[in-house]
Amino acid sequence: MAERETLKNFYLPLVRKHVLKGRDWGATAGTDYWLNHQPTDDIYGAESATDPSEAFVLPVYGWIATALTNTAGAGADAGGGLFTPGVDDPTHGSFGDPASPNHVLTDASGDLLGSPAIFGDAYHRWQAMRLLGKSTLPRFLIAEFAAAFTVASASELTTAIGFFEDDATISTEADQYAVIQSDGTNFRLRGNAAAMATGPAIATTWALWKIVLEFQGATGPNCYAYRNGVIFSRTAGVGAQDEFPLRFGLHTLTTNRIGLGPLHVYYDY
Repeated sequence: MAERETLKNFYLPLVRKHVLKGRDWGATAGTDYWLNHQPTDDIYGAESATDPSEAFVLPVYGWIATALTNTAGAGADAGGGLFTPGVDDPTHGSFGDPASPNHVLTDASGDLLGSPAIFGDAYHRWQAMRLLGKSTLPRFLIAEFAAAFTVASASELTTAIGFFEDDATISTEADQYAVIQSDGTNFRLRGNAAAMATGPAIATTWALWKIVLEFQGATGPNCYAYRNGVIFSRTAGVGAQDEFPLRFGLHTLTTNRIGLGPLHVYYDY
């Protein structure tokens, strides 16, 4: 059995099932879920009964989207310039000049985005295990994304990005499961209306972020956060039970603003 598991781990990257379009998240079994942004194609608009071009907007497919602005990327060096791997995660790190990617921007109070609530419950996790040909359930649920707090100067508990609870109102602090927000001085990992960890000093530059939930069986998952490959804290916050499946989302309040670039939510071992 051990030899078979070793072989499965060898081919694990080859058998991952990637769901490449946001509109397919809620109806497609997968191991990896991606969201990209096209500035000339507003996938966040409202459904229209008369305009065929609105047939593929995300709200038709179980997403919540309010007053978001598609924004073109611009100004980056080739390949983002010099890449410096993160000390805790070398697959993340900092670029010399990434500028901004194609992204969706919050530019007013109340702007929000929320995916279908699909992640981390028993059967979604089981589906991922079967797709990967494994005999054990995935240990981690991970969200990695390019994002910027283009304004981060205020302490706003509900201006946040990350995982939200199953029945979440994205704008409600108590419905946050594991999110990144700014207290006006530092970035923080928060969940269930409480601070889990304090991160680096605020900055308005684009960065690679990662939120990791480590399943713990009968107890709530350990929660970790990284910015540019550097972990916030090696002391895990413990997430709440009875709140799955989760959704990925973001919300802005009065002052702070968030831009979201490429997003990847996935299971891993």
